[in-house]
Amino acid sequence: MSPSIQESETVAPVDNGRSWIEPIFNYLQADILLGDRAEARRIKAKAAKFCILYGKLYKKSFTGPYLRCVTPREAYDVLKSLHQEECGNHSGARSLSNRAITAGYYWPTMRIDSQNHVKSCDKCQRFAPISHLPPGKLPAVPGGVVYMLVLTDYFTKWVEIGAYQQVRDIEVRNFIWKNIICRFGVPKEIVTDNGSQFISFDFKNFCDKYAIKLSFSTPRYPQANGQAESTNKTIVNTLKKRLEAEKSQWAEKLPEILWSYRTTPRRSTGETPFSLVYRSEAVIPIETRLSTARSENPDEEQNNLELSFELDHLDERRDRAALRTQSYQQQVARHYNKKVNIRVFRLHDWVLRRVFQNTKEEGAGKLGPTWEGPYQITDVVGRGAYKLRGLDG
Repeated sequence: MSPSIQESETVAPVDNGRSWIEPIFNYLQADILLGDRAEARRIKAKAAKFCILYGKLYKKSFTGPYLRCVTPREAYDVLKSLHQEECGNHSGARSLSNRAITAGYYWPTMRIDSQNHVKSCDKCQRFAPISHLPPGKLPAVPGGVVYMLVLTDYFTKWVEIGAYQQVRDIEVRNFIWKNIICRFGVPKEIVTDNGSQFISFDFKNFCDKYAIKLSFSTPRYPQANGQAESTNKTIVNTLKKRLEAEKSQWAEKLPEILWSYRTTPRRSTGETPFSLVYRSEAVIPIETRLSTARSENPDEEQNNLELSFELDHLDERRDRAALRTQSYQQQVARHYNKKVNIRVFRLHDWVLRRVFQNTKEEGAGKLGPTWEGPYQITDVVGRGAYKLRGLDG
């Protein structure tokens, strides 16, 4: 069975009357306090964490620059942009709220709003992943491209992707030369599976030429290259949610997928891959519509000074990311199965059903939806077993 779906559509909130920003802003700007004494004390205490810059309210951040305070309507626009528009990757609630902070925004209900936004996303439900699905080809695109070649940096989580008709050793060598060596320098080590293109004589000579250590994951335990497995799953799931019926356009969408992946904080490091590589955060589309502290009245001299400070702190950020990665790996090893949520469904609940081989969309390949529906539960047969009825009866 699948997660239940929302029967009502998500509607963007309407800002009418006083928002949460107004009482704090009025107190900081004009020392105005309205309401009873208890409320006034609460506003005064809360205001210590805020300041006014360029005529707008900002919150002092523990993780970086000041955070632009936004109204409920603006918060909805931020979540929508980060979750499903150009730079969105349909990430989970925790990642979505963290990304909003990284982008420079704040409102008091960020975590719960992110959870509700993800829960109400139809694509996130229909394409929710199932573990242990067999690999397969991607749908063919014009030119016969059916394969992705994915390379991930273990430390920064930076990802490079190429789309190919076939993946031979010459494609792999050209990919590493153009996308890695010519842009970032020679890597110390490359970990691959045991595909023929990686164990070929020519590819081994290529690695020897640049003193690159070549390591392989064992065929009996491919999870040894867990970073590649995790990245591939994330990329494919994001493609599913972006494409829907336009599956033959997956190669054209790869730049957008890469952009969203690189600008989303990874849980293992607490940083975005973009910031660890380029020592600053990328400007994303929502910032062009809803300015943040770094984009509001920029001063070139001050900006250069701040970039110099960032360079001084870069080693510290990378060391902190390395420690966090190590801690995260230990945490995953201890609690890898605690993320399983037991779901109990009741009579008349609306749910989605897993797509099976005989109900899979023709030609969708591995980009087809994971769930289909909605269906209504008409009978509880046993533990985890239900009778379902579709919308057409």
